[in-house]
Amino acid sequence: MQLASCHCAELTRIIGGQFAAPAQFPHQVSLQLKGRHTCGGSLISENFIVTAAHCTIGQSPSQMRAIVGTNDLGAGNGQTLDIAQLIIHPQYNPQSQDFDMSLIRLATPAKLGAAVQTIQLAAADANYAADTLATISGFGAINQNLQLPNRLKYAQVQLWSRDFCNAQNIPGLTDRMVCAGHPSGQVSSCQGDSGGPLTVDGKLFGVVSWGFGCGAKGRPAMYTYVGALRSWIKQNANV
Repeated sequence: MQLASCHCAELTRIIGGQFAAPAQFPHQVSLQLKGRHTCGGSLISENFIVTAAHCTIGQSPSQMRAIVGTNDLGAGNGQTLDIAQLIIHPQYNPQSQDFDMSLIRLATPAKLGAAVQTIQLAAADANYAADTLATISGFGAINQNLQLPNRLKYAQVQLWSRDFCNAQNIPGLTDRMVCAGHPSGQVSSCQGDSGGPLTVDGKLFGVVSWGFGCGAKGRPAMYTYVGALRSWIKQNANV
């Protein structure tokens, strides 16, 4: 089995699922590189976004912007924020996607309101039973032709238990990863959703990391497990 080769700015958009209503996901971020959506992210404080390391590695803050407070990138109604600093997890491994997490420090604070809110982080020991429903959201591709919708989509996926989601079944899986997906493979994150949120009970539980193509039957997508990196987030973002 091969890990999805990740230049994951091309990596992850929601396949299946539904279009989000305005202010339904007020923590959702669109990360833009030279004016084009490349990845998702989650607003965790007025000053910090959490995303995937593969979304920021090799990038310069001056070339990137964050857009918050919109469910339609074509509408021009969100806040566009400059980025002061990219903080990539020091143990991030681009080959294995282990420790695939990055913090983004904004140059000016996001203005909170109905359409822009922070999301709480799952606790360090957060754990859920298999088949717990989680929500993924993103501006990513909506089909395997990688067509981008401009509109925010979301879907529900099931968390996979460690009985299946382990290094025996999925070579390369580590304790910093959780699996979620839909047994049919018809609902999944895809190109452009990378770095975006996987939420359970309204808290950020995972960050879209890697997968086996979009919506492959019987294959989950991998998410960076927020709980495992909770202390690193606290140390660097004070959240």
